[in-house]
Amino acid sequence: MTRQDRRRRTAALAAFTAVAAGTAWLTALPAQAAPRVPAMPGDFNGDGRRDLALGSPSGTVSGLTAAGFVTVVYGGSSGPDAAKRQVITQDSAGMPGVPESYDRFGSSLASADFDMDGYADLAVVAEGENNQSPIPGGWITIIYGSANGLSSRAVGFGEGAVTVSAADFDHDGKPDLAAGHAGAFAVYRNLAAGDVNGAVTGIGQGEGEAPTVATTAADFTGDGYADLAIGIEWPPIAGDDHWLRLNVYPGSASGVAGTPAFTTTGVTVESLAAGDVNGDGKADLVVGAADRPGGEVRVYPGAASGLGDPTVIDQDTEGVPDTQEPNDAFGKSVAVGDVNGDGRADVAVGAPDEAIGTTARAGAATVLYGGPDGVTGAGAQMFSQDTDGVPGGSEQNDHFGSQVALADLNGDGKAELTVGVAGENGSEGSLYMLGGTASGVTVSGIKVFSTASLGIQGRSASLGGVVLP
Repeated sequence: MTRQDRRRRTAALAAFTAVAAGTAWLTALPAQAAPRVPAMPGDFNGDGRRDLALGSPSGTVSGLTAAGFVTVVYGGSSGPDAAKRQVITQDSAGMPGVPESYDRFGSSLASADFDMDGYADLAVVAEGENNQSPIPGGWITIIYGSANGLSSRAVGFGEGAVTVSAADFDHDGKPDLAAGHAGAFAVYRNLAAGDVNGAVTGIGQGEGEAPTVATTAADFTGDGYADLAIGIEWPPIAGDDHWLRLNVYPGSASGVAGTPAFTTTGVTVESLAAGDVNGDGKADLVVGAADRPGGEVRVYPGAASGLGDPTVIDQDTEGVPDTQEPNDAFGKSVAVGDVNGDGRADVAVGAPDEAIGTTARAGAATVLYGGPDGVTGAGAQMFSQDTDGVPGGSEQNDHFGSQVALADLNGDGKAELTVGVAGENGSEGSLYMLGGTASGVTVSGIKVFSTASLGIQGRSASLGGVVLP
């Protein structure tokens, strides 16, 4: 461990002690109104509209390569407004630690109102933090919201974190944070008070052997407790596909169980999302498996007994635009939200390596619609930078669809489709926001956010590579 690592860890432990003792150790927030109904995820200033949070783990900070930063674009009546933005690094006021090369601050994001004050908070992973320490690197910072947005009040914790998801696993009315580690996961509770002594449960084949590649959380059984889905992998064994695994751990009054209630092997989990696509009141699990020839999406229906058999959709499924081709990476990213306002969740699928015409790895994003029988190819829509009405044009290595998100960003009750284009203009990147309507996604009124419009140009932002789910 380097001297700087020791200094940071000592400072973090002192911070925990101060928080637990109720001591003010960070810059005070502006005076707030009395606590209100907890904010929805992503509403950092409590105005009732969701904000955009974008991770740039490869971004440069003060000349430090891949130190990483997060850009927040605050919402308004017509959605996120580039003029109302905030860039947060580990050098920002109140943030624990300091930026270093390859910390990769912003590599995973999750949001919930952890302190129940009416302002959503943001959990940020720096997957490369303390990577030279005895425990594999990875650090979580929770930045608390306020009437003015994300504040200088923050807490840092964790070892080995790779990915995070927020949900109420013990049904006590307070959101918890699950962190996927190498060979384990941790669930942190009571984050309002700075208590981060979560239980760590081993998974895979042991510490350091099973990287967690994705997590998501939702109530798949309808029992009121959120469950935790984790995609993991470890070094392959010849002739054995058990090195690829999807596990689902049930929630309960005592928290997340240490033994999975559902597991399947042989599926490379590139991405995970959850939502009720068939309208039966139980969340369904959406898995992107982009390493399959061309890629595919598996939708596992939620059920009282766990998860049912999956519906598998690829670009050869009836109704899905285009055709399956090797290396499209269909499913590299997935997201769930209600685009058309019919009460059933829809699924967005990124295929960032899709060839558009003869342009390799230009990328595309497809929306699959939910219905009484779940997700099918009926009415599916595909978008690229060559789609009529979409600004710009497809270029090699743009990777349109690097990340996708579905969330109601303008308050009209229908989810907008947000598409990351991490390879736009080299390491700059960009973000496209397409509107949701009763008849599906529309390019009318499309918004494009660039590194220039967000004031982060020239910093290797790869904008759109990490988007708050």
